[in-house]
Amino acid sequence: MRFLIAAIFILFSSLGFSQENLQHKVVKGETLYSISKKYNVPVSQLEQLNPQAKKSLALHSILIISENNNTQNSNAFEHKVIAKETLFGLSKRYNVSIEKLKELNPSIESEGLKVGTVIKIADSTSQTISDQKADKKSKRKKKKKEEESELQEVFHIVSAKETKYGISKKYKISIADLEKLNPQIKNGLEIGTRLVIQTSQKIIQEEITPNIIKPVSIDGMSKADSVIATASNNIGTKYRSGGTDSEGFDCSGLMFSSFKTIDITLPRTSSEQANFGVKIDKNTAQKGDLIFFATNGSSVSHVGLITEVSENDIKFVHSSTSSGVIISSLSEEYYEKRFVQINRVIP
Repeated sequence: MRFLIAAIFILFSSLGFSQENLQHKVVKGETLYSISKKYNVPVSQLEQLNPQAKKSLALHSILIISENNNTQNSNAFEHKVIAKETLFGLSKRYNVSIEKLKELNPSIESEGLKVGTVIKIADSTSQTISDQKADKKSKRKKKKKEEESELQEVFHIVSAKETKYGISKKYKISIADLEKLNPQIKNGLEIGTRLVIQTSQKIIQEEITPNIIKPVSIDGMSKADSVIATASNNIGTKYRSGGTDSEGFDCSGLMFSSFKTIDITLPRTSSEQANFGVKIDKNTAQKGDLIFFATNGSSVSHVGLITEVSENDIKFVHSSTSSGVIISSLSEEYYEKRFVQINRVIP
């Protein structure tokens, strides 16, 4: 009987310890993303608890999954700040204004955004994020009804393989009217050309807006963190035409290989990848989106993965012919002049 009581005590003690300090031993073929899905925790949490894994995931290494069993019970209206996060990034992620974040967290004004600090995203009397989205959706519907019969001038940026016929069908406008509004296209279309379109508000709301403002989901943000980490781990690897591994990458090969780790199979070339996913406006770009350039003529010929978005700049990891895998900025004159489009491929 004493032996049985002692065994039960040891069993419950070990269970309590494992819940309080959850760990995982890395096996062959695992990635931070696959481990995060297994334990239902964000990649950012794994990186925060295991800084070394951000650079390299060593075989048989021990990862801390959760420091205590209260991790999953944290206040849904709070967020723990991790390295490199900004107020701008948090405001986009949680759909709350920077002013509101500062109002809820007065210390930000004097102390800034410190790593490890738990900040409030909304107070208990505030609307939930889903409520805010519902309100915005309701307002959009109301505005659409009020302006449905009005005509409004909108714009379209020409992308690879588009034709005047295809554009005219999309916006329900004749080719003759399209050319009348845009005389420069009478002799042909060039990628990146900004076209004036005259169409109804109804078409604007139903055909254009969803492709522009649809945000990345919370699960999508986790996938974005994972694919960025995978691509960034190859910084310094040389450029190799047709390459898709550590022996060398070309630009689309780096994207193809990196997205494979989150179970997304991209087409093999940059021009084909430019037609994958949903093309979005540059102002709604988020990390994890693909960014395309015309570096060789007027057609898409180069691709990168957006790693960071700020108010005035977009940074991306890519494989350049001169320097191999590096991180560059859209504010650099070379890339700013050759920018074509941004695609969202992570839902």
